[in-house]
Amino acid sequence: MKNALALLALAVFTTAFADAREITDLSGKWKFKFGNEAEQNVEVPHTWNADDACAGPKSGKHSALSVQSKSYKRGNAVYTRTLPIQPKPGKRYFIRGEGASIVSEVLINGESAGTHAGAFQAFCYEITDLLRGNEHNTIAVRVDNSYNDDVLPLSGDFSMFGGLYRPIALIETDSVCIDPVYFASPGVFITQKKITKAAAEIEVEVRVNAQKKTGVPAEVGIKIFDAKKRLVASGKTDGRVPAKIKIPNPQLWQGRENPYLYSVAISLKASDGSTDEITQPLGLRSFSITPDRGFVLNGNAMTLRGVNRHQDRDRKGWAVSAEDETQDIEMILEMGADALRTAHYPQTTHIYDLCDKAGLVVWSEVSAIEKVRNRPEFIANMKQQATEMVLQNYNHPSIVAWGLFNEIYHQTSAEDRKHDMLKVLRELNATIKALDPSRPTIGNSNQLGNKTLNSIGDVFCANMYPGWYGGGPEGMGGMIDGARKTLPDRAFGIGEYGHGADIADHEYPVKQPRPTSPWHPEEWQAYAHEVNYKAIKARPQLWGTFIWAMFDFATAERIEGAKAGMNDKGLVTYDRKTRKDAFYFYKANWNPEPMVHIVSKRFEKRPAGTAAVQVKVYTNCEKAELFVNGKRCGNAEKPDDFKTVRWEKVPLKIGANKIEVRAAAKGKRLVDSCVWNVPAK
Repeated sequence: MKNALALLALAVFTTAFADAREITDLSGKWKFKFGNEAEQNVEVPHTWNADDACAGPKSGKHSALSVQSKSYKRGNAVYTRTLPIQPKPGKRYFIRGEGASIVSEVLINGESAGTHAGAFQAFCYEITDLLRGNEHNTIAVRVDNSYNDDVLPLSGDFSMFGGLYRPIALIETDSVCIDPVYFASPGVFITQKKITKAAAEIEVEVRVNAQKKTGVPAEVGIKIFDAKKRLVASGKTDGRVPAKIKIPNPQLWQGRENPYLYSVAISLKASDGSTDEITQPLGLRSFSITPDRGFVLNGNAMTLRGVNRHQDRDRKGWAVSAEDETQDIEMILEMGADALRTAHYPQTTHIYDLCDKAGLVVWSEVSAIEKVRNRPEFIANMKQQATEMVLQNYNHPSIVAWGLFNEIYHQTSAEDRKHDMLKVLRELNATIKALDPSRPTIGNSNQLGNKTLNSIGDVFCANMYPGWYGGGPEGMGGMIDGARKTLPDRAFGIGEYGHGADIADHEYPVKQPRPTSPWHPEEWQAYAHEVNYKAIKARPQLWGTFIWAMFDFATAERIEGAKAGMNDKGLVTYDRKTRKDAFYFYKANWNPEPMVHIVSKRFEKRPAGTAAVQVKVYTNCEKAELFVNGKRCGNAEKPDDFKTVRWEKVPLKIGANKIEVRAAAKGKRLVDSCVWNVPAK
């Protein structure tokens, strides 16, 4: 076993026996060549678009069609290196990559091992017969991020970074093994049949891969361990039928409240002496999403408070590390969110592992964005990508729903609309439901009056942007009520809501900006979220709401806000260094850990001659006190129902003004402060 970080990212293949299955991380130094450009040394995971995919459109014109964009480098590239291997007799070898964008091909010693179309799913090929019996075996991964009419996504408001951008590994097994090539899944599928306080009944299906051999008897043993590594149940199968196992007195996976995880160790022994073992996560839970009760986890109704996450970040694009992903999830948890939508595509095994362990409830989504095509090549790819998403992530307890589509008919032409998109989406829904009837499907839409479209999934969610696109933030309540009435037989939630903000733009009193303007004051984002959230909280029948977005992200064709090529609706900046004011609004409301935060701290230089301002604070403490230039300003104030305290018409002097807010909770004193400067007229 090498490189613990990569093994965590490839956790579906975790093994206890190095002699049975060995994984070698292939991340690190590779040769890279894009088109006819000079070859260079790079570190994989890698993207060639870390800078240009967020640099803005070459045309100088704004659009939301960055998936189709030609403003960033798109085309063919190849990654090459020598495989650290000398093949052993009787062993089998596989290459598994977590993701390459968009179309990829793996070649071993110049011969093709397989091709894959789709930027967000893993691929796995057997390479045993392509290896030479010495230490000089080469691997090349060809990658092409050109726009492709037959590969999802066909549209979308985000950049498609090219590259071998997720971890890649070499897997060694015995001649009979648990199948690693079946849609690059773990080869093990754990289905929870009945979950009660008295017992949990599960079925474990194991796919056995005997290479070219036939009739090789194999026995598969299954052991289930609790969080303290104690054996609590076991079973066995020959791989032809699922093993049925009952776990007495189960501890339930209860989201963030108690994300209790069992582990399932699956071991194989074949008559030819082959052995194999992998471990899978198991979080026992029952759940449903219904119109009357919303989201119900283990019998407890709850309104999920979620965020949307894009996977890119500053200077790295999509080629982020496991540490980067851990930081993202830690920030989501710090804010107090309990749900994540992986917009608009499946994310890494590591992300889902982190959500399993943290108790984040996940809505994972296939990238059918804005349009689909009714033609055989496209439909085949769409179903392939959906199948990979479901089977590769089937065992993650955090995932409770599969997303079918996002904003179909948005940004589409008359030619696009000639395709029978509804027929295609019904096929997609049928494909996912056949693979996994235990989880509901979600159609996420901004066509709120289209009942036919919005009825395709089991659950209807809507994208709503009052206070940003069309009307003021006060319109949120009416939009929710109107959308719910269109499909009263469907559970309803909000897939996206949000507002742009640049941490360098400030204004008081704040006014609603134009989305396409360069001026996106941070104060507006905070205010509009306050108003939106009041409407949301007043409607507990919503099964879940998901903020757009947790982090700023690259969208090559946008020109809005201070930086072209960037969607600045994130609650955290692209480099993850700055939490915007709106982040702290939700933290105060969602995270019970005592906190206090002065809004507009970065509004350091006030307009000349400013005599008085509003001081606004987010705090979940019982009371807060304001001091200006060391003097108490009024009485200690209790926050309102949305954890907000306001002091109006607070006088400022010419020059530097120290603003300090003090609060206390649980015996702990909390202080936040800043300096606001007022120049003379």
